[in-house]
Amino acid sequence: MNVSLSTQSRKMVFHLAGCPYERRIRYANREEISRNEAVHMGYRSCRYCGTMRAYHHIQEWYLDGVRRKSGVEFTLVKDTDTLYMRTDVGFWKIFNSGEMKYSLYHLNHFDPSLTTERMIHSTFHRQNDVRPSSSPNQLIRYILKHDEAMKIIADDYRKLPQNTRKEKKYYEIAKRRDRRQKGRRVNMLLDSLSRGETPASKWVSIS
Repeated sequence: MNVSLSTQSRKMVFHLAGCPYERRIRYANREEISRNEAVHMGYRSCRYCGTMRAYHHIQEWYLDGVRRKSGVEFTLVKDTDTLYMRTDVGFWKIFNSGEMKYSLYHLNHFDPSLTTERMIHSTFHRQNDVRPSSSPNQLIRYILKHDEAMKIIADDYRKLPQNTRKEKKYYEIAKRRDRRQKGRRVNMLLDSLSRGETPASKWVSIS
């Protein structure tokens, strides 16, 4: 991700494209480099455009496009500078951990009947297979792919794509999870039969 900075700035601050302070940099002093290069040179992120609130404003066009295409819901909580994303099968939050590094968290137990406000105050866990990113857009794309895969798994994990190494890894994880679930259903069925009970219909199918 590229950022803009002024080579004559005493404050040593860099800005994202679209930041109102970025527009004030004189053309003669402007330099556009990668975020990592700026940090290496001793620059720090702008206090405005390094926030989720600013991202929500600057990238409004992108978020609107995601809403229209995927039917998701975004909620910005300014007090905690956190962006929440609700899909058909999950609820997520993107948190700014400082210096334009954004971390992804997933709601522990998603219940589509709950309101967004209720889920915001529920318990989340860190999505450990996703490293903190300098781009919230990258995390949003991950969420869309993740929850689309969850829908496929709910139907039949064997329909998951296996084109890349990561996709093959997730396929194997889904395959092992499916085997464990089938094993539990078999054990429940055998336990029910041993007690002379009529097994529930949802335990019978183990194919």
